[in-house]
Amino acid sequence: MIKIDIDNGYLDEFSKILSTCLYKELKKSIKNEKVLTPREKIVVDNLSDTDIECLQYLKKNIKPIVNADVQQLKKFIEEIDREYPALTKNYGTNDTKPNLYKAVKYIFVDRGYESKISSANDGKIAYRLVKEIGLASCPYCNRNYISVLTKEEDGDSKTRPQLDHFYPKAIYPFLACSFYNLIPSCSACNLMKSDKDSYRENVISPYELEMDSFKFSYTLNNTDILNIGIQESSKYDYKDSINIVFDKEESSNTKFFELEKLYNQEHRDVVIELLVKKAYYPQSYIEELSKFGFSQDEIYRYLFSNYNQDEDLHKRPLSKLVRDISEELGLI
Repeated sequence: MIKIDIDNGYLDEFSKILSTCLYKELKKSIKNEKVLTPREKIVVDNLSDTDIECLQYLKKNIKPIVNADVQQLKKFIEEIDREYPALTKNYGTNDTKPNLYKAVKYIFVDRGYESKISSANDGKIAYRLVKEIGLASCPYCNRNYISVLTKEEDGDSKTRPQLDHFYPKAIYPFLACSFYNLIPSCSACNLMKSDKDSYRENVISPYELEMDSFKFSYTLNNTDILNIGIQESSKYDYKDSINIVFDKEESSNTKFFELEKLYNQEHRDVVIELLVKKAYYPQSYIEELSKFGFSQDEIYRYLFSNYNQDEDLHKRPLSKLVRDISEELGLI
C-alpha cells in the first residue's frame, strides 16, 4: 500500500458542499418524520422516535462526519454501532432492512454520494477530489496506474479512477460522503474489496499507513537463478524459482487485498531482473556513476526506472516492490 498525504486543500470546499446538502435532507426528513424524494414521493414512512433521534444526531454532527479523519471516522462507527446498531450491519441482498437504514442510505448514499459526488451531472466533485489527492498509482496495491482526464484537458472524453469507500457505504452509509473515507483506487482493488468490512478486520487506511508498516522480500526455491546470465534472464522460467513475501506485516492489509497472491502471480519477473542487476551492476559500477555528478536518486532512476523517495512511490506502479528488494540486495 501507498500512503496518502492527509493535508488537502480541497477539504473545506468539499465539506461545505456536502454538509449543506446532507443537512437539508436530514432537516426535511426530521420535520416530515419520513423521507421524501425531491418530487415528494415517499421513500421511507413511519419513522420511529429512535429513528428521528438518530437523524437528529446525524444532523447535529454532519460537518464533523464529513470532515472526519480516519481516527474520528472510527469513533463515529463505534458510537453509532453502540447507539443505533441498525446502521452498522452488513445486510445481505435478501435481508429486510429497517427503516432507519433505508432512510440514512437514501440521504447519504443516494442524495449525497451518488447525486452530488459521482453522478454524470455533478461528477466534477469526484474529478476534483481525485486530482487534489494527486495519486498516480493505486494506493491499495501499487500495481496499476490511476489516471485523471477531464474534458477541459482533452476536449472530448474524460476518465478517473474509481472512488472506494474505505469503510463500505453498504455497512456504514452515514460515512458515504466523508472526505477521508473516499479512496481513489484501481478497479481490481475496488472490486476485490467490495463490501468487506475493513473496520472489523482492522485494515489500515492509506491515510494512516506508515511506509515501513510492511516490506517486500523474497525467498529462493532453488539457487539456479543465481547462475543465469543476463541474456538468459528474459527466457528464464521464474515462476517456481522465487516467492515474493512480506517481511513485515503489521496489519491485515496484505491478506485483505490478497497482495501476496497477486504479486506472486504477476510480478516475480521484476525480482528476477533485480537479481540479475545485482550480478551485473556491482557496487563499483554504481560508485563510478556518482563520479559523473549523478545524485543517488538519479542513479536509482537510471538503473531501475522507478522512484526511491517515500513521497514519490505513488508515481509509478511496483515502486515499493522495486525499492524494498533493491535495498535488500544492497543495490541502493
